[in-house]
Amino acid sequence: MNDEPASPSKIHLKDLNIRPVRESDLPALEWEGAYQKYRRMYARLFKDSQQDTILMWLVEVPLTEIIGQAFVMLNSGERDAADGFTRAYIFAFRVKPAWRNRGVGSLLMAYIERDLIEKGFSYATLNVAKDNAGARRLYERLGYKVIGSKPGVWSFRDNTGAVQHVNEPAWRMLKRLRST
Repeated sequence: MNDEPASPSKIHLKDLNIRPVRESDLPALEWEGAYQKYRRMYARLFKDSQQDTILMWLVEVPLTEIIGQAFVMLNSGERDAADGFTRAYIFAFRVKPAWRNRGVGSLLMAYIERDLIEKGFSYATLNVAKDNAGARRLYERLGYKVIGSKPGVWSFRDNTGAVQHVNEPAWRMLKRLRST
């Protein structure tokens, strides 16, 4: 990828590329250090993606930069999130700030939903932080409905190996992708 970021005003949605994450993309998913703390998690998720238990997608301006990403868990210990058959759980859905409100998130979500339908899933779930009103508005506009509240308490090992604890109360949202 080029070191120069692309200008959102000069790029059209049709110019963007959505594709699976490759191992060589993992450093770029850290978004210039903003998500460096998730380095170990990204590596583990990538390994799981090789076993088809996780899907990892990115949006790129070809030959320039990664501007969005989303991961999908097909099966989880939380059956109401992802059960491996009818429900899949979308997480780490993000678009770089300069590219927000330009249709990139809608484009990525439509791509993911089509892929899930092709895989036989009927529902998509996601969590959105209670303090992220902009993301919630996007998901509601795309047809997701709040179906409950989640405490959002979880932990991970950061890039230095230290355990980090997260407390991010969230709304659980659901969308029917197709009739069952």
